[in-house]
Amino acid sequence: MLERFYDIGHLTTKQLQDLYRTYIKRGWKDFEYYELKPESAPRPELTDGEVLLNIEAGHEANYCVFMQDVEGEEDGIMIALGLSYFDNFAVFLHLPAELLDEIIQKYSLTIINESKDQTLSYWLAYNPSGLNLN
Repeated sequence: MLERFYDIGHLTTKQLQDLYRTYIKRGWKDFEYYELKPESAPRPELTDGEVLLNIEAGHEANYCVFMQDVEGEEDGIMIALGLSYFDNFAVFLHLPAELLDEIIQKYSLTIINESKDQTLSYWLAYNPSGLNLN
């Protein structure tokens, strides 16, 4: 299991829109609330145009992660983009792993965090605050 997060905080709104516009043709998208909502909560169905109009640089929900052998996820890149006019709602752009080097180079992405096969024992050993069950 590998999750490698890349910094996209330096990208402008225009660059994020360009990234989405360029790569949506080479992957797929889904939408999700990033705060827990009831199953019955309505999910807006947005066109690519509506997504582009709502992408915002600096949104707290924006991130980029490369995943390999992560349970419940396809191997590849996932770019999460919070949407400015839809509270707690984000679009997730899923791309094949072979695009990683191209995207890193084009958008000057740097690794900000990486986790590999992190078991609970490993996490407890390297997180001095320990596990808080409260």
